[in-house]
Amino acid sequence: MAGQLDITFEGYRDIEDFEDEVDGLPLKTLHRLARALGLSVLYILEGDATDRPIRSISFADFSNAVAESVRASGGDADAWGDRAGWDVVPLLRDPEEIWNCCVEGLREIGHAAGIDWRAALPE
Repeated sequence: MAGQLDITFEGYRDIEDFEDEVDGLPLKTLHRLARALGLSVLYILEGDATDRPIRSISFADFSNAVAESVRASGGDADAWGDRAGWDVVPLLRDPEEIWNCCVEGLREIGHAAGIDWRAALPE
């Protein structure tokens, strides 16, 4: 499985052994894991007790919502990112950079922008 995820064996063991390790995985790795297991990313993160957000959004829509929040707070993406706790400049330049964002970062960025981060998770 480690090879399918393009991570080390030790890294994969950490995912197996420590529940919170998935929060630090890049979204692209978590998506690979979900596909290999035949599950959704949301299911891996929250189990079956969670309802999928009513409306899914694209990475571009997520990025646009963050950009709008940045504009509403004065337009300084670096300052906004400092308040959110994550550098958002890469995902503002290219929404596909969300694939490189860890779950924890996506969650906190979404919260800071006032959007449901789960809506941007791939199926």
